[in-house]
Amino acid sequence: MPISPPIETLLEQPPMQLMDLFGRMRSLTDEAGFSGTLPIVWQCSDESQKIKKSLFGYVYDCPVFNLGRVGALIDPTRLIPASHHGRDLVILGGSHIGGTEKNGIGYVERIHGQTVPCCGMMHRLMTPYLTLYQRAATLITIFRGPGGLKIEVPYKYLLRKSTDEHVHPHLHLNIERLVDGEPLRDASQGKVYRLNPEFTKHHQHSLANIKKTPVSIRQLLDPATFFFTKRLSTESHDPDSLLEGTVFDFMPDIVTSAYPHRRIADINTWRQFHKLAAYLTDSFDSGERNILVIAGQTIDHTIKRNSFIPQFGFWMEQGRALQARYFNAPELNELLNKQKVVTPKKTFLEYAEID
Repeated sequence: MPISPPIETLLEQPPMQLMDLFGRMRSLTDEAGFSGTLPIVWQCSDESQKIKKSLFGYVYDCPVFNLGRVGALIDPTRLIPASHHGRDLVILGGSHIGGTEKNGIGYVERIHGQTVPCCGMMHRLMTPYLTLYQRAATLITIFRGPGGLKIEVPYKYLLRKSTDEHVHPHLHLNIERLVDGEPLRDASQGKVYRLNPEFTKHHQHSLANIKKTPVSIRQLLDPATFFFTKRLSTESHDPDSLLEGTVFDFMPDIVTSAYPHRRIADINTWRQFHKLAAYLTDSFDSGERNILVIAGQTIDHTIKRNSFIPQFGFWMEQGRALQARYFNAPELNELLNKQKVVTPKKTFLEYAEID
């Protein structure tokens, strides 16, 4: 059973404007005595992330080193060449979503005028799982009959016994969490059961208004009641396979979210952040470097304008891995909001050494 990611409400912090965020990070690292500071990012290689990257370098007066790949996948080993380009390291990363939300998906308008899901890679990965869940949540029905609440489960979810992994994802029910005992009768599409008493108790408020007319189970089909199987390409190093392997265990959590696109982005950021933090404490020869990592969600309001929600923080002073500090989302935002906003003394053209 995979460990649960942070709950959604913990990660829903107020977004910061980029120059405020970077200015507060610069204030924090200056006060901590960072020197020869190299700014580093890991983020999706999307055009919507490029101005953000430039502004980060502008505030630190140094062009940014890149650790990321499409889908905001991180390669921590790139820190080895990065470490030759500076002394102390300040690292910013995470996934991104479009700022216009519709039916749980984030959209952004591209330069050609087309409005599309963003991050497109995450949306493409999530869609078949979301479709399977929405279909099951619609086809499984609940109604009130003689003796109490009943549930009708279509044959397609009863007859699929094999959990062998296939090329395409499959949804399976944890049927014992939904039904109570043997089927009562056959129905047009499946079998009718008594509704599981524990399930009924857990969802008693939502079930209070159920009448004789069957209604879809919808959001009551929660992550405990189903799971997915799929043959993952564990040996592949292509971004799609790596990203799917990162989030696969958490797909039931993702597809049941009211905002699944944001949830998959947050879970990927959470996984990548801890992958980086583990590398920094266990494998990276940091010497006496100071290292600050800020991870979170970038919101693409347009392909040029972003804001950022800080969600995860890591701070290691003078290479002391055992004393490294971790910050959850509220703690990190409190730390950043205490800082003044440092603004560059140079113009952007001066930073770029353009006459």
